Amino acid sequence: MSQDPSWLRGHMRDHLERTAGPDAPANVVSIERAAPGPAKSRGAAALDLVHQAAEAINDIEDRAIETEARAKALVRSAIERLHAAEARIESAENARRDALKETAARLNEAVEALKRADARIAAAEAEAQAADARAEAAEARALEAEAALRNIEHAIRTKLLREAYAQAA
Repeated sequence: MSQDPSWLRGHMRDHLERTAGPDAPANVVSIERAAPGPAKSRGAAALDLVHQAAEAINDIEDRAIETEARAKALVRSAIERLHAAEARIESAENARRDALKETAARLNEAVEALKRADARIAAAEAEAQAADARAEAAEARALEAEAALRNIEHAIRTKLLREAYAQAA
């Protein structure tokens, strides 16, 4: 292919002449005008149409490039938002795990404190029962001592009365 525009004009002219016949394929559109003009003006018109088609193709390609760029930007933005959301989810999960660990630790501490309190209560109850037993034993001894004291007092009175009776007699 050469850089000479006359080559393209000649090529287009030949192409138009081949496709303009009565047995032209149905999918080829004839770009000839109804009023036949000089060959040069038809070639110029064809060249003008080729330029228009090239511009239309360039516009379509530019729009496709812009659309692709916008799509890529949207995809990048969506990926960034996805990564940010994943980071927030991971952070929330870490915080939840930390909170669960802290709660479990506090619960274990509470269980241990409850066990210690139960042990202290059991010890206090045992001590209270022992004190009750000692109090009952002391009360029993006090009652025995009281009874012994009454017996002694009775024996002293009896002896004093006998001696007083013996002296008076």
